[in-house]
Amino acid sequence: MSVKIRLKRIGKKHKPIYHIVVADSRAPRDGKFIEKLGTYNPHTDPPSTVLKIKNAVSWLMKGAQPTNTVKSIFSKTGVLLNKHLLEGVRKGIFTNEESQKKFHMWYKKYKI
Repeated sequence: MSVKIRLKRIGKKHKPIYHIVVADSRAPRDGKFIEKLGTYNPHTDPPSTVLKIKNAVSWLMKGAQPTNTVKSIFSKTGVLLNKHLLEGVRKGIFTNEESQKKFHMWYKKYKI
């Protein structure tokens, strides 16, 4: 079973809001999903994102593939950076404390 992290459309006509969900790649866009990771509202300025970062990183480490839009959202919120740092910890490049310190420094600088 191939797992994707993608957007599920909700909201009114011409005013979509999206849930970021983990779903089987064969499931329809607005169909059954495994877990809800957060929400994305493109109508605010700047677009607002509420995300469970730890759960998103966990799914990425397990091999879930994000769609292009979700990958962009993850990049802006620091999920991909956190995954990259945790892979460095797993390989022994640096410790978990160092990776958390680097992530918090980035988060303070580029907080959304």
